[in-house]
Amino acid sequence: MIALKIPDKKDFTSKLFLQDTFDAFMVSQASFTTSITVSLDGSLHRDYFTDAEWEEMEQHDFARWPLLKPLCYQIIKGRRLPEHFKIVFMLSRSNTEKLLSGTGLSIPVEQVGGLFLNVRYDQGTLQCVTGVAHSFFTADKSLDRAWDDMIRRHFRSREIFWEED
Repeated sequence: MIALKIPDKKDFTSKLFLQDTFDAFMVSQASFTTSITVSLDGSLHRDYFTDAEWEEMEQHDFARWPLLKPLCYQIIKGRRLPEHFKIVFMLSRSNTEKLLSGTGLSIPVEQVGGLFLNVRYDQGTLQCVTGVAHSFFTADKSLDRAWDDMIRRHFRSREIFWEED
């Protein structure tokens, strides 16, 4: 787990809400506090989608960020900054498989509970914190380190600058 403090909040939020920087991620949950608090559960509901739409989706657990991004942007945009927001991103199963194979880790993707990136804005501070959920007990932190390194590379490639806490 790493905690990355983002000093340029305006640039980061532009990349978060207006660009494709996080479009490959799914959203587990999100919450926004402005004059009210809005909480979102990223779980998809099968009955809402046509069979064709459902089959087009790579993974059926959670909504991809491009689906929720316009709604989330509408919640926070305005003259005042939100008091707080939190978005819990999750790496898709196919991208988790790519990470595992690209790093040579011999962990079956079914044993990875999830690779998460928590984006939190609170009291003027913007921070991104990584997390790994294992569906088995392990003292080995190689998956955690690989995920942390992937997030650092992703941020560098998108010119997101951070200070490591």
